[in-house]
Amino acid sequence: MGFESRVDRTISILESRKKPVTPRSRIRAALGLIDRLRTSPSLSDATHRLIREADTGALQRAGLARMVTAGLLLMAVLVTTAGVELSNPIALKQVWAAELTLVLFGAQGWGGAWLASKRIGIEKLPVITAVVDACLVLGNLAYTHWGLGIPGSLFSVFPVAWVVPITMAAAAIHYQPRLQAFVAAIYVIGLSLLAFGGGYLSPADRQEDLAEIVGVFSAQANMVRIVMVFAAALILILVARQGRLMLERAVRETTLRVTLTRYLPRELAPILTDQAFASLRQGRRIPVTLLFVDIRASTTFGETMEPAQLAVFITSFRRRVLRAASRHGGVIDKFTGDGALILFGVPGAREDDARRALACGRTLLTLIARWNAKRNFNPPVRLGIGIHTGDVFCGVVGDESRLEFTVVGETVNIASRIEQATKTADCELLASQETVVAAGEETQWVEVACDPLPGVTRRMVLMKPAG
Repeated sequence: MGFESRVDRTISILESRKKPVTPRSRIRAALGLIDRLRTSPSLSDATHRLIREADTGALQRAGLARMVTAGLLLMAVLVTTAGVELSNPIALKQVWAAELTLVLFGAQGWGGAWLASKRIGIEKLPVITAVVDACLVLGNLAYTHWGLGIPGSLFSVFPVAWVVPITMAAAAIHYQPRLQAFVAAIYVIGLSLLAFGGGYLSPADRQEDLAEIVGVFSAQANMVRIVMVFAAALILILVARQGRLMLERAVRETTLRVTLTRYLPRELAPILTDQAFASLRQGRRIPVTLLFVDIRASTTFGETMEPAQLAVFITSFRRRVLRAASRHGGVIDKFTGDGALILFGVPGAREDDARRALACGRTLLTLIARWNAKRNFNPPVRLGIGIHTGDVFCGVVGDESRLEFTVVGETVNIASRIEQATKTADCELLASQETVVAAGEETQWVEVACDPLPGVTRRMVLMKPAG
């Protein structure tokens, strides 16, 4: 339900309680709804689409970042160990474990990017990749501890521990606080088990262990650490760029929607894509069903009401038109004083356009009858409703300083003439035979004898509801 519909519903409740609907009460109702909408967790379809596209792009960029990081670190390990003869078996195993970890890290990045490009598991991939990252890093440290017998309290001296901030930065690309908290919890728990799970070491034992792994403080090891800092910086730059892109995209989307709502029907602006808007800008011919509605003898109300009362009267009438159109999926092209034009089949035609238009006309009559009964208007409010089906030109016309959404063509003229024919036919609802046949309601309507429609050369058969 849109914002205007919620305001209308709130004001209808006030009317049903027979409380005066003053401008102040309308403002209070709108402000109250704004507060609720700000705290509402629901998002529009456009927002969901934007977030999903951002998630897909983030997964691809995160996969690429993992591959680049793994490649840089693997090259650093190979270069720093190429000219060094390693005789310490622990160091050899440590280098082997680091190379295997980096290869798996890069392979995982490639797999994540490929799955994201195929739109496979978009919602689950961030969690899966984060868990695999943690398993690779913590697994390497666990191998060092339990496989090589090095105390877990010394985990921080090994270069692989520096991969932790890299993987956490990679998780930040997705802008998911829960995921970031989950990843942080994994590393805090895993590193705590390594650091404190092996018991307390005396200073003498600590010196002996450090002497055995003195190679982790060499120039080569420090070079690997520097490369890791560089990799973490690259990923954080990517995170910042991702955030900037999302911000710019959101601003563009918001600006487009705000601009569209200035001259497009409110039902169209939120759902139009850039391609659909471009199509409207060029214009196209489409089949639609049009409903013209107008208040009969509206000048009487204008002469007997105060300006403030007339404003409330017209607003209440339009609110009922909005309610009927929304209930049956119609798009209000425009309000013209005490009348309106409602379209069925925009932005895309549906098989039941004619049937929904006829149902909308009946709903309008019911709503106005209830309004008359509640307000005791004298004379009562009466409508003229004309409905016709056919092809129209639909598009956005004008220059950039003044754009306007419009439908034009013979079908529009005929629908307008049918609405005017309700005066002479003494019937509030008339529809063309084309509309009744398209709706499949031939048995529910009867033909009406009336004069030829002004300005229409071909013979039109008009029908009214039976009974």
